[in-house]
Amino acid sequence: MLTALLLSMEMMAQTEPIYYEGFSRCIDEEDEKYGYTGGNDNQFGGDIAKAVVIYQDAPEWSFEYCNGAYQCLKVGTSEKQGSATTPFIACEGEAVLTFRVAPWEDERLAEKLFYVNIQGATTTDQMSFTLEKHKWKEVTIRLADITSGIKVTFSSTYKLRFFLDDVCVRLADPTVGVIRTTEGSTIDFGLVGSHYGEKQRTLHVEGFNLSAEGISATLEDGEPELFELNQNQLAAGGGSLDITLKSGATAGTMHGCYLVLRGKDVQTGQQVEKRITLVVDVTSFDMVGSGTKADPYTCADVIALANHEGTVWTQTYYWVTGCVLGGVKRYEDKENGDYDGISFTDKLSLVLADNPQDTDDEHYVTVQISDNARAALNVVDNPELIGQPIKVQGLLLNNNANPLYLGKPGVRNVRTDAQYVRPDKGSTAIKTVESKHQRAYDNKKVLRNGQIYILRGNNTYTINGIIQ
Repeated sequence: MLTALLLSMEMMAQTEPIYYEGFSRCIDEEDEKYGYTGGNDNQFGGDIAKAVVIYQDAPEWSFEYCNGAYQCLKVGTSEKQGSATTPFIACEGEAVLTFRVAPWEDERLAEKLFYVNIQGATTTDQMSFTLEKHKWKEVTIRLADITSGIKVTFSSTYKLRFFLDDVCVRLADPTVGVIRTTEGSTIDFGLVGSHYGEKQRTLHVEGFNLSAEGISATLEDGEPELFELNQNQLAAGGGSLDITLKSGATAGTMHGCYLVLRGKDVQTGQQVEKRITLVVDVTSFDMVGSGTKADPYTCADVIALANHEGTVWTQTYYWVTGCVLGGVKRYEDKENGDYDGISFTDKLSLVLADNPQDTDDEHYVTVQISDNARAALNVVDNPELIGQPIKVQGLLLNNNANPLYLGKPGVRNVRTDAQYVRPDKGSTAIKTVESKHQRAYDNKKVLRNGQIYILRGNNTYTINGIIQ
């Protein structure tokens, strides 16, 4: 509740909230049918927390299977996994997120019941928690690298229920010494073949309110011998560090260490620290591409990575190139809509292959397209793309989850116009494609009696995929 929050804030001497949600309007007399019960009235189970209307102090939350409790929120039901997402909270730089959470009475508390997902910021703080029966847990998460604002989603593992209250965001104290990096808290050298050469990444560091001693940089824990810094000391205002991944890492293993940046608060003399995770996964095979925009992965690379156990941890966005075969035809009788061939009527996905005439669906890669990228990439509105090579940037795998998209290896979250490279939309002839991955094929778009036709090899296709 608000009293507990203000006391916690006073103890930490933080700035005033820029966002606060306490569900304080969820009280008994405002819902005659169910009543707002559970959570702050020390009830954590039974026939409680059933209010359908959720009164918010700050509107525009997104709720999935949530109910109003007593001046708090209950997330999830006995049958459905729930979640609650804040509206977009505008802020920049660094901020502090605080909230209170408590478990439903009879849930499996030995498991990681509760977790937080934050969009628009990075953090090195814990993001999942085991809760105690009949107890509220006060959580503080420090956020960094915020460019325009954040959204926070609160959820649980499996179908476990919990109570949520006093969600607050405030800017970090601007007078306190701090070290920031524009690249976030992880530098991922990517997935490299066993015969990789040295790779270099540059980290941009900013220091605020630090003493004249400046910022020291050291490699610690893990395998620091695999990495090298071009310097170990920066000015108090920061600078750039070149980090080199040296050769010699064992194939089939994920390697890494911490880059630790340290300085001193100019007023208090207390140590200021920021830890950057350096990681690389060395595969036991050699790939054609490296995943950059200039040297993208091929479809064969994506398939190989999806089948490699050591790659499931990555959340890095990589570039992939391939020729557009169409969209994804989905199984209509399956809840997840897995891949069932190529479609010319789907606007949400693409099918790519290294060879535009390869008919083996084991060589295909699926691409999820949405938001700003959809208008330019879907084959319904852009039939001229069929047979042409494009580049897309997205997530290859999904953090220890199923690495497949629509049942096949693929690329997720291609959302913005900065995440694709496609031929000029005004072109009426598909250029000849030739690379080390595929031989040349002539493809043309023609207009006959108001109908668009794609000529590829000896075949003619309509926008609906009918072979003439």
